[in-house]
Amino acid sequence: MATEPENPTARAHKIASSILKATSRSQTAVAAAMGVSESTVSRLLTDHLEKLSLVMAHAGLRVVSEDMRCFKPEYVDALLVMAKQHITTLQTVAHLEWD
Repeated sequence: MATEPENPTARAHKIASSILKATSRSQTAVAAAMGVSESTVSRLLTDHLEKLSLVMAHAGLRVVSEDMRCFKPEYVDALLVMAKQHITTLQTVAHLEWD
């Protein structure tokens, strides 16, 4: 179930978009945590986000929120196979009950 890898430019765009979305909601908090002004954070994003995102994309990195978890595709594929095999054996809710 291999998919064609996304090109680095498209990944960089997604990275930049994720960062902008996250910082637009909390730029004040980000600035305070960094010990800089909001204008400094804004300037960093304006002047350097595109290149940083491209570096991350070429390095094979992604940006996800801290409440998310990443799993290898092979692991998820295995879980899906096992789930599909089990689901096909179920006929009624009673099959889910344990004695």
